[in-house]
Amino acid sequence: MNRIKVVNDLPEIISSDDNIEITLLEKNELFSINSLRIKVKKNTSLEIEYYSLKETKLDIFIKVDEDVKFNLFEMREGNNTKVQYKFYLEENSETNVTKFYDVTSIKEMVIINLNGVNAKLNYNFKTISEAEEKYDMIVYHNYSNTVSNINNNGVNILEGNLIFNVSGFVLNNKKDCVLNQNNRIINLTDNKCQINPNLFIDENDVEANHSALIGRFSDEEMFYLKRLGIDEANALNLLIKGFLLNDISKKNQSKIIKIIDKYWR
Repeated sequence: MNRIKVVNDLPEIISSDDNIEITLLEKNELFSINSLRIKVKKNTSLEIEYYSLKETKLDIFIKVDEDVKFNLFEMREGNNTKVQYKFYLEENSETNVTKFYDVTSIKEMVIINLNGVNAKLNYNFKTISEAEEKYDMIVYHNYSNTVSNINNNGVNILEGNLIFNVSGFVLNNKKDCVLNQNNRIINLTDNKCQINPNLFIDENDVEANHSALIGRFSDEEMFYLKRLGIDEANALNLLIKGFLLNDISKKNQSKIIKIIDKYWR
């Protein structure tokens, strides 16, 4: 298992195998921001844990080679973060990204390039938002027969202001592409949250879908749990766990459950 720990903007390689190359470019006269570069050469998995104790900036570049299956799991905690990701996914590759954030404030840009036929991305993102959080995601389908499945889920609390901007692009003659966007925010405040889904498609032979929902859990869900003798606080805890733990592997759920229980006991 490949593991990286990032404290503020300084990554430390905990463990790595021969299937992946990890390089840190520290800021200097040419680079004003620390840069983490990851090249995935063979089938493998990577876990990254982030802890920011001060205002930080970081650029992350991830290239997945042809015919490679790559699984990425990230957990991020802390505050005042600015981060930019750039993914380059080559022919016949499959990349599965799962993220869970518990941060005070963040601005994140994710740029994904599907750079070969049959490149596929599954992206599942979860966050508990208690301050300003803005996520911009752009997916470029640069070849035919490429697939992107984007799922963004957030729970907005306290002084949270959560924004998802998600855009997918398909140019003319890039046929048989599939784009799916599912974005949902459970807003437990009166603060304004936003979801801005965009599909920019110049080709007819494409399957594209998007959904965007902001609101609370339904009265029916709460009523059902209360009928089972569960009080409102525990019912909310269960619903949030079901919402945020969906698509998270069991081995990564324990830390997330502790974070959820920190807010909803």
